Amino acid sequence: MKYYGVRRGRITGVFDNWKACREQVFLFPNAEFKSFPTWEEAQHFVRTGQINLPQALPHPSSISKSGVNVWVDGACFPQANGSMQIGWGVLITRDGQEVYRDKGNDIPPEAWIHRNVAGEIWAILKALEWCQTNHITDITIHFDYQGLESWVTGAWKTKLSFTKFYAQSVREAGVRIHWKKVKAHSGIPENELVDSLAKEGANLTQKGNPKSEEIEK
Repeated sequence: MKYYGVRRGRITGVFDNWKACREQVFLFPNAEFKSFPTWEEAQHFVRTGQINLPQALPHPSSISKSGVNVWVDGACFPQANGSMQIGWGVLITRDGQEVYRDKGNDIPPEAWIHRNVAGEIWAILKALEWCQTNHITDITIHFDYQGLESWVTGAWKTKLSFTKFYAQSVREAGVRIHWKKVKAHSGIPENELVDSLAKEGANLTQKGNPKSEEIEK
């Protein structure tokens, strides 16, 4: 049995037969609809426009240590004068052994409105530079902000110059990326370490970044 999710049509929702779906989308301008094997998948498409259901976050003990794993984080500290101190941290392991770590605050001014997410983005770009230098072509990135993956895959629209630059840079890096979303502060040692690195990077900032506004979603 198939279920049909109608995201844009005369009536939106989930239908359990093609005839009912067709009545909503036939000759309807810019109709959006798709068939799915389960009602849950169809409903998720109607609500979000995304095809795949979100995966449950892995338990710390279930995270694979094999291959090249990249952990990233960003930090942002509001200052009394309304400015921000923003930093990034990155950790790279190979088969469970640390091979690289770094931190900093050299984030371009156009990214400051993204606050701590700017740090996470910059950490990924730094990690990809390291991978290119070391001829690494297949990695797993562990992250906690959904936009880091969704901007690259196209699930989220990139509206601002910095996220457009980020998405294009990742797509053209020549590195195959497996995305693994993890919950922040969930006891995963590597995630806690990059959190500390990002905070240290932010504290290296001597001149606060201008006050930011809400990031795009």
